Amino acid sequence: MMDSSHVRRKLAVGHFFNADYQAACAAYLPRIKETFFAWPGVLSCRPAPDFTPEVRARLLDDLRWARAQGIELDTLFNCNCYGDHAISPELEDLVTRTLDEMDREGLFPEIVTTTSPFVMTVLRRRYPSVKIRLSVNMRVHGTLGYESILELFDMFYITRERARDLVYVKESSGWAQAHGKSMGMQVNSGCLRQCPFQTFHDNLHGHNRRAQSEVGRKYGFSVFRCATNYARGNYEEFLRSTWIRPEDLSRYEPYVDYVKIATRRHPDPVAILKAYATYSHEGDLAQLMDPVPKLPKIFDNKAFDRAPLWPEVRDCPHAADCRHCGKCTALMADVFR
Repeated sequence: MMDSSHVRRKLAVGHFFNADYQAACAAYLPRIKETFFAWPGVLSCRPAPDFTPEVRARLLDDLRWARAQGIELDTLFNCNCYGDHAISPELEDLVTRTLDEMDREGLFPEIVTTTSPFVMTVLRRRYPSVKIRLSVNMRVHGTLGYESILELFDMFYITRERARDLVYVKESSGWAQAHGKSMGMQVNSGCLRQCPFQTFHDNLHGHNRRAQSEVGRKYGFSVFRCATNYARGNYEEFLRSTWIRPEDLSRYEPYVDYVKIATRRHPDPVAILKAYATYSHEGDLAQLMDPVPKLPKIFDNKAFDRAPLWPEVRDCPHAADCRHCGKCTALMADVFR
């Protein structure tokens, strides 16, 4: 167990099946605030597992354990698209059946995270006690975007694209407090900054179209623009992305209420949890990202601490509109080995 005397309970951990969830979380309980998950039968912005009776039983056991440890439950309705059912009795029925089923299992969630204003409206009317969170996948890039729907939500994730901007994070935190909202951030996205394919990619997952990736290869098309980009040798784009190093997390944590780590479909979720729970990682920084980029060398995480240019790249005021000033190129020589 880790020392809990000087830590913040901020982490939101995605439930995972490819490692021992309970053992992994038990080691870092003082850091874990929430766990987020898709209930069996509900699609989200990650490929859905096959919810066999065994998988379902394991999920419920893990969630009961989490609740017993004081970890809040956050269930997801965060598809980017619900197709013909986007505003429908069918979607309302799915939401109500899901939450009622969770309630019967003694697992009624504290939080529901969604991209859908319709789902928000259903929740407000049917389940006034549940906290509604705006998904990071809504990609609202500033507080102006929240003002017209203040009555529909209680919590929100800031956009990934501005997560490194400490001034913005501080200002958003002040806005959230002034409006009675809580605010979080995601810290280990492996997506490219401003990726034009991201919504398209999320929609495929939302419709459970895993097989479409295979079909795309017949056309010479990949849904993973990040993978295509790195295959062309554009490795500097990793530095320009939106992730936060575990060692830098303490700069941002005072201003956010929760820190989302994407672990649900990652090949090594325990490594991610350990890194962000302990504010430290030895080895390849890229391996903490979801998705994990395929690169010919590693980004030596500890080398960032010794690289004079890292603070300038991390806090670059032109991150949204890169000027190609050469600093990322120079930093590569120190951290990409």
